[in-house]
Amino acid sequence: MITQFQVIGLLKEELPKMSVKDYFSEIPRAFSSIHASIYCLSDFTRKNLESEHFITARKCFVLAERIYIEGDIMVQLLIEQVFIDSLILAKTIKGKNHLEILIPPVLQKIYIKHQEQIPPSHI
Repeated sequence: MITQFQVIGLLKEELPKMSVKDYFSEIPRAFSSIHASIYCLSDFTRKNLESEHFITARKCFVLAERIYIEGDIMVQLLIEQVFIDSLILAKTIKGKNHLEILIPPVLQKIYIKHQEQIPPSHI
């Protein structure tokens, strides 16, 4: 099981490898806590979706799914409530429909469950 402290190290190691520019050096507190790290992963994923960098976005989804599957309860809750919810918001605001194709199976189930909880007037 990956603890929240191990997730910070994993994200610190994996995410900069995905970035064309040094995105993460611009965010000094990106890896200061598990909350900041998951927000950073969410933001990075969303920006790649918006820029249509789907290969990098897919890598983010795979990493998020791995963290979710192997993570402790705090990590799982943050993936559900921060990462997944930010994707729903991005889709709602931007009308993106690539999410269903890019999201791995475990996150797909969570995404659909959360999306069903949104009142129809907000979609």
